[in-house]
Parts: sequence; C-alpha cells; structure tokens
Amino acid sequence: MATQDSSESVLSRAERLRHRSAARREAQRGQLRELLLAVAEEQLLEKGYGGFSLREVAEATQYTPTTIYRHFRDREALIAAVLEKWFLLFARALDEADHPDAAPSERILALGDAYLRFALAKPARYRVMFVDRPDIGILPDGSADLHDDPAFGVLIRVCEAVCTAGEAGPHQPIQVAMMFWLGLHGTAAMSACSQIVDARAAQQIGMGIAHLLLRGLRSTP
Repeated sequence: MATQDSSESVLSRAERLRHRSAARREAQRGQLRELLLAVAEEQLLEKGYGGFSLREVAEATQYTPTTIYRHFRDREALIAAVLEKWFLLFARALDEADHPDAAPSERILALGDAYLRFALAKPARYRVMFVDRPDIGILPDGSADLHDDPAFGVLIRVCEAVCTAGEAGPHQPIQVAMMFWLGLHGTAAMSACSQIVDARAAQQIGMGIAHLLLRGLRSTP
C-alpha cells in the first residue's frame, strides 16, 4: 500500500512539473507574440504598409524569421494582427462617443468628431488602416458586409436612428453611413497624406462637412 501511495505521489509530482513547464512555455509564447506585435506596430507607423518587412521585425527583436513564422503565418498575418488591434481601438472610440439617449443628429456629429480625432491623432496609423491597404473595406473573412464591422457597425446604428427620426430624407441607413464616412475619410486622408491641411484645420473642415451633410439630408425631398 505504501509503495502504491509513493508511486502515485511520484506520478502526481511529475504531472505537476509537466503542467508547470507547459504553462511557462505558453506564457513565454504569449510574451514573444506581444513583443512581435509591439515591434510590428512601431515598424508600420514608421515605414508604412509598403515599407514593412518581417526581416526588420526579426532584426529589431533579435529573433529569426523562422521563430516569427511559428506565431504568424507570413507578413500579411502579422500586419493583420496589428490592424485588428487598431480597428478595435477605433471601434471603441466611436462606441464611447455614441450616447443613445441624445438626439440622432447630435449622435452622428459626435461620431464624426470622434472619427476625426482618432484619425488625426496618429496620421501614420490612419494611413495604414485606410489609405495604404489594398483590401480596404474587406473584412477578415473576405466579405464586404460593413454591418459586421465593429467600427462601421456603430456608424450604421446611429444612421438608423437618424433615418428613423426622419432626418435623412429618402435615404437608407447604409447610404447615409457611406456619405458621412466618405466625407470624413476624405478630410482625414488629406491631412494624413499631405501638408496641405493640418490636424486642427482638418478637424474643423471635417465637422463642417458633417454639418453640411446633415443639413442636406434633412432638406432632401
């Protein structure tokens, strides 16, 4: 009996050691992934989409490309992981700006203000998210259903309220959302990609466009 208890104790101890070792490896794996993401984020902000390379990420982290491939399938997978983080931050900024108890017109203007502030706070980030990418408007699953996009979904939600309140004429929520997005995006992209409009002016111009769009929608028969 004592021999059996001793054997079970040894097995139990060995099993605990295996679990601890596995947990330690998993923690190290998670730490390395976060490091790769942090460096990739820095590289994207500095070099842009076109200038981003796995080789430079490897040099900056002092890990081999082979090690990176254990965490990310290829260059695009690493970029996609960074973009996912950025778009979640973007969606959160829009969602926090929306106050459902406010008037629909106030809600959409608040979203416009939040959109521009996010875009103009880090122009390099906005360029990668909305200008440099060849797959803009395409979701990770390959579809283009903007209702499923966390950030654009917030805009559509508010546009539905605008339409329900009778402030959008005959237009549908998705049409109103596209009008506002294109107006805001044009201003943000102009500021992010050139020296013609600085951030302060772009914020004022973008909000001016948002007010004009809202006024135009109300007067559309």
